Amino acid sequence: MPLQRFNDFEAYTDALAGVDGVMRLVGPGRGEWTLELLDAGDVVAMLGSDGAPVLFNGLNEHHRYLAYVSLPGSDAAMQGQETSDEQFIWYPPGGEVHGYSRRPSRFIALSMDVVAVVQRAREVAGLFDDHIARITAVNIGREEVTAIIALVTRALVIDRDDPTLFQAPSVRKAFSGQLIHALLRCMVLANPEAVQRARGRPTVPRNEIIRRSLDHIHKSIRGEAVIGDLILSAGTSQRSLNRAFDEVFGMGPHQYYMLERMHVIRKALREAGPGDTVTSICTRFGVWDQGRFAGMYHRTFGLHPSVELAAARP
Repeated sequence: MPLQRFNDFEAYTDALAGVDGVMRLVGPGRGEWTLELLDAGDVVAMLGSDGAPVLFNGLNEHHRYLAYVSLPGSDAAMQGQETSDEQFIWYPPGGEVHGYSRRPSRFIALSMDVVAVVQRAREVAGLFDDHIARITAVNIGREEVTAIIALVTRALVIDRDDPTLFQAPSVRKAFSGQLIHALLRCMVLANPEAVQRARGRPTVPRNEIIRRSLDHIHKSIRGEAVIGDLILSAGTSQRSLNRAFDEVFGMGPHQYYMLERMHVIRKALREAGPGDTVTSICTRFGVWDQGRFAGMYHRTFGLHPSVELAAARP
């Protein structure tokens, strides 16, 4: 969706997805009220910019989870706690949302489908239900939070340049799955005690680990699964998964996935249709940081994706 600009804070508040609330000005406005919104189905991503210091009281929707990230340079507090660029606030369905800012601030908010979050939390992250059912300040560190911010902002830029790309189910699934997985992974890292450990896991033969993993990797590349679910699909531990790939392929599972995806994209570039672009092909396979990908592509094949595409044109 294109960047929305609002003349007043009430219209801006009404446009926020997933939260029903009221906003009150606590100081004079010094900037624009703007909102970018990307609806990817299981996740609705928002990048908001307040035009003035505000106070907010609201209620999260009953069928959605919410994650709130205060962007660097903001001076705000949520749930009575100062925000920072090393944390995000996690809200369960129906959770009360309270906060204020001392200056015009910017934020990212992620409204997520309850079924998608619960399923992934139980089966992949191993989180206890009661842990994701309460308001939590997830203090995880700047590096992890920055990666989430980067994923959202890149997707918003891609959607702004070509809104048709996120109409593809595979692109929507890849983006939503990656975001939910990243948030739950942070919750596990921030509080390992919240994870329910599986006991008595049966031993899976190495060939079976590889077979299951390759099947899941190919589904992930096609947008039918999320690569973060690889351990669950393999039915083994991360250590056993790493050992199996190192013994069979001489590299880890994530490196194998990146290499395989790069070859799939190379094939798509060489068979591109008239309307295809590097961006449209990359997003089809869940690549959001195209600058970094272009560097990897060049190191592997000796030319950049744009050159590959140009050479394929008649």
